[in-house]
Amino acid sequence: MMRFWRLTLAGILVFGSAACARAASEDVADGQAERLVREMSDYLAAAQEFRFEADVSYDSVQWSGEKIEFGVVVEVSVRRPDRLRVNIDGDESQRQIFFDGSTLTMFDVAAGLFAVNDVPADIDAALDQVFEDFGLSVPIADFVYRDPYSSLMSSVEDGSVVGTRVIDGQSCHHLSFVQETIDWQIWIADGPVPLPRKLVITYKDEPGEPHYSARLSGWDLQAVTSESYFQFRPPFGASEIEFLPSADEGPGP
Repeated sequence: MMRFWRLTLAGILVFGSAACARAASEDVADGQAERLVREMSDYLAAAQEFRFEADVSYDSVQWSGEKIEFGVVVEVSVRRPDRLRVNIDGDESQRQIFFDGSTLTMFDVAAGLFAVNDVPADIDAALDQVFEDFGLSVPIADFVYRDPYSSLMSSVEDGSVVGTRVIDGQSCHHLSFVQETIDWQIWIADGPVPLPRKLVITYKDEPGEPHYSARLSGWDLQAVTSESYFQFRPPFGASEIEFLPSADEGPGP
């Protein structure tokens, strides 16, 4: 199931020959869209260590129905199979996440509070456990999993290739997918380095159908990161609290 997770401390009827032609073209597009996601997934899966940055914007729907857009910059560093760090700097929060192979720590920089939880010694299993137990997650977690294809595509009902578009100077395949509760689009770089460059989600079952958009850049698949970068060391004055289940707050970082 596609995961676009939040992080807190606590997815025309037409008739006659025209319809047949359209259905045939969609079948071809569906296969091509699926293939492109698979190629992206295989490429990311082959990387033992990598980092990237996401410039995220998301809607917050107010009680009046008004939509307010917030932004956040997310820096993600991965070393398979058991190291992960995420830095989050946004309008509503400044947080860090550390996974060191045995514990996952979340640190609220502004509040000076951190929470630590024992997790399995594997990135995929650690993220699954934290999500299931606490309703927490890592932003853009689908691209961190060993098999992004399974995470992205397991609940897809329909998909198509929209066309091509240039994102940050890179020609990209623009794909669109439909799930029961969300519609989502992804732009994947054309050529021998099929990395994801943009992601857009519409939450169809939430009031106001808020949007989430992430522009992905700074990909480094030859990253060499020191062990200390994945270790959390509480700064002076920081206080430890318990992990608590998060509230469902709508689309966020």
